[in-house]
Amino acid sequence: MQIGNWIIQPWSRKNCIYRIIAIFLAVLWLFWGLVLVQEGNRLQQRIEALQLEAQRKEEMARREAVYRRAAMGRQQDSSSVQNAVDAVLQ
Repeated sequence: MQIGNWIIQPWSRKNCIYRIIAIFLAVLWLFWGLVLVQEGNRLQQRIEALQLEAQRKEEMARREAVYRRAAMGRQQDSSSVQNAVDAVLQ
């Protein structure tokens, strides 16, 4: 096995520590990769939740605007009829 300029021969008492260090570094590297992937997934879920919340707020604002427009239209219709009746009565 070769790490950089170091060449590690098969298992022996001389290179046991180097092999353990190399295995430890490899396991640590894999663990670090898994942590990065999990953190990326968490961030992606947060982003999707924020986007969904923003869409929900926009939809609620749109519905509220439609409701207000309809209420104002009903109010204007009733006031215009009232004015027409008042004009006939006068």
